[in-house]
Amino acid sequence: MNRPKYVASCSGGKDSVATLLLAAQHNEPLDEAVFSEVMFDHALSGEVPEHRDFIYDRLKPYCENQLGIKFTVLRADKTYDDVFHHIIVRGLHKGQKRGFVWPGMCAVNRDCKVPPIRKYNATLSPDTISYVGIASDEPQRLARLEGTNKVSLLDKYGYTEDDALKLCAEHGLLSPIYDHCRRNGCWFCPNASDAELRHMLEKHPDLFDRLLEWETEDNVFHRRITRRETPSELKARLLRPDQAGLSLSQKEVH
Repeated sequence: MNRPKYVASCSGGKDSVATLLLAAQHNEPLDEAVFSEVMFDHALSGEVPEHRDFIYDRLKPYCENQLGIKFTVLRADKTYDDVFHHIIVRGLHKGQKRGFVWPGMCAVNRDCKVPPIRKYNATLSPDTISYVGIASDEPQRLARLEGTNKVSLLDKYGYTEDDALKLCAEHGLLSPIYDHCRRNGCWFCPNASDAELRHMLEKHPDLFDRLLEWETEDNVFHRRITRRETPSELKARLLRPDQAGLSLSQKEVH
């Protein structure tokens, strides 16, 4: 009888990459790694540029050439551009562009990140085993795996989040995003920390300028990129001289 297919959900972050490495080290079956890429528009990735380069230039070739597994990139039909410029069809703001997404209620995750994953999962056999990057020191998240076909190799082999980071670094497979933050997400994420947003302002001002352009468009309902600030207000605050010496931990307040 044929064995079930084994698939790893892979964001390129430390926990999901460590899962791939543990599967290889312990001869766990693994057929495919799947990455869902959010797009800013149909030409520009929503991934932080350094992380996007890591995915395509380092991780994807490693999976295909060193691990011998397929690396699949999924994308939704919708982009952040579509989400921002969606015309509200009911309520007090009917006829206005939706604008920037709300922190904690990310329409980009709902419309751009999740749909291609669901579409892909619908093509899989019901007995497919999914590896997920949940560390052994995340008991609440691990508890949700009970009774499902999802498996944490990090938990199986006793790897904490710190262990996962070290394992990735040892193999030269730690995303450069960890130089300036503790998580990976879209470069326009409303839940991003000050450190992440400051990185975009300093290293990729051309991309942040796209948000400034949107802020000044006519007929926009929600102009704040964070809970309290518009992109221009955020830029003015983070580039003030008194912000220059803040540590990563101090900046990482959402």
